[in-house]
Amino acid sequence: MFSADQIADIQGFNKVYQNLLKQIDSAILETGYTLTEKDVLLEISKTERCTANILIQQLNIDRSYMSRMIAKFEKHGLIEKTLSQTDSRIRYIRLTELGHKEINRLADIQNNHISAIFNKLNDTDQNNVWQAMVMIRNKLSEANDVITIRPFAQSDIEYVISRHKTLYYAERHLSGTFSAYVDEIVYNFVEKYNDRTDCLKILECNGVPAGSIAIAKVNKDTAQLRFFMLEPEMRQRGFGNRLMDMALDFCRNKGYKTVFLLTITAQIVARHVYETHGFHKVASYDKSEWGNGVIEERWELEI
Repeated sequence: MFSADQIADIQGFNKVYQNLLKQIDSAILETGYTLTEKDVLLEISKTERCTANILIQQLNIDRSYMSRMIAKFEKHGLIEKTLSQTDSRIRYIRLTELGHKEINRLADIQNNHISAIFNKLNDTDQNNVWQAMVMIRNKLSEANDVITIRPFAQSDIEYVISRHKTLYYAERHLSGTFSAYVDEIVYNFVEKYNDRTDCLKILECNGVPAGSIAIAKVNKDTAQLRFFMLEPEMRQRGFGNRLMDMALDFCRNKGYKTVFLLTITAQIVARHVYETHGFHKVASYDKSEWGNGVIEERWELEI
């Protein structure tokens, strides 16, 4: 049971945190978007088959307000609508190329503002505050989140593609060439998918996709680990290890002898997960067409 002093400390932390959020949010408001509009654009970016009803349910937004936002986005060329091929009553909403550029621009603005706030601290304090924030996030999430890991459905494909593109741009600033590569490899995986030799698992948090991992057969002895991704709020909570363990158990059960993966040097946290599971780097390749100084690496594991 918390004492009155402890509760007062929590309320004081909440006040400081709310002020921090206001500073970060102000960077978005200065662009002419509301915070809700930014959230809606981000949600649309996660899938090629988004609908107004999905947005209303997931973000708990009034239907008339949602209609006005969608009309605004369409007027400014940020979204386009397409009819479902199976149900003419359904109109899908997707970001245009301009819409993708705009959500990337907003991410850059917000990231730069966060960096400016934390750069007021020295290196040691930055690290201490970051670790404390991660710990608070993780502990409160563990107490409240419902986590599942399930096989993929067709509706997950656009999620895997879109989030790889969005996160790799936001965090690594990879180019449009990389985006085209993501389209190609994901659709190729789905086209050749065989549940006897391949798998794609989706991590869900409170019923919403929050990560992925896949195994693709190369030959009878070799498999490739692909599409390993976690939403930022799911990282450093042990879910990367859980996904990796499930993928490698699948490989062992199917009799694969070697598993390899391709990553980039900048993926420091992911590379640590690979190392702890026994992978080792065997080759590096220049991938400057994906961005300045990008190096792709091949890692392998004998199982």
